[in-house]
Amino acid sequence: MSLYLLILYLASIFFSAIVAFVYRDNLKKRGLFILLPYLSFVFLQELGVFFYLRYSTSPSTGIIYNFYRPITVFVFSYIYYQIPFKHQLKKILLILLLIYLAFTIITFAFFQSIFSFGNYAGTVAGLLLTTYGIFFLFFYFGLDNKNEEQNWKPMFLISLAVVVFYPVINISNAFHKHLLAYKATVSDIPLYKLVPQLMSIFMYSCFARAFYLCKRKK
Repeated sequence: MSLYLLILYLASIFFSAIVAFVYRDNLKKRGLFILLPYLSFVFLQELGVFFYLRYSTSPSTGIIYNFYRPITVFVFSYIYYQIPFKHQLKKILLILLLIYLAFTIITFAFFQSIFSFGNYAGTVAGLLLTTYGIFFLFFYFGLDNKNEEQNWKPMFLISLAVVVFYPVINISNAFHKHLLAYKATVSDIPLYKLVPQLMSIFMYSCFARAFYLCKRKK
């Protein structure tokens, strides 16, 4: 069961990357093209992690995800900064990004080894991305034109996925040690692995649907 879920998880990332490639020209017009190399990178990373954990005698993926999170934050910061928010809101986005970068540097310089897994950096990244998504949802629900709503529908799906995904992942990470200690499982799958993979399948499926909507005519 665990292997099937992992395959489905990897397949969801791969499928979203393929859909992004198919509609790459449409993604360029909407400022979403960066998600094509990003999703390709994520797929190769997760595939590499799978084989690394399977064959390594002393597996540790801390450094991998400690680099993955800032990359993710930069990618989505780039995407959301292109949205026509009010000038004051764009300044807030930049300030939040700078705070995140400062926090990350200070964390790995003084409090945590970059080679070790920690919840703090991931939690802050999740809060930042969730904030981005909420900003967009307020922008989207403030639209009063059906054509504009249709135009922003792909970004709505992406933001909805982000707003659902990261809070759930943050909660899961917060209880990671407890779930690990109590060996909580569902169908023999550790709960601390099951939740992120299921939520990832949901998020990447939303991404694929959003990319498909990019090619539809207004």
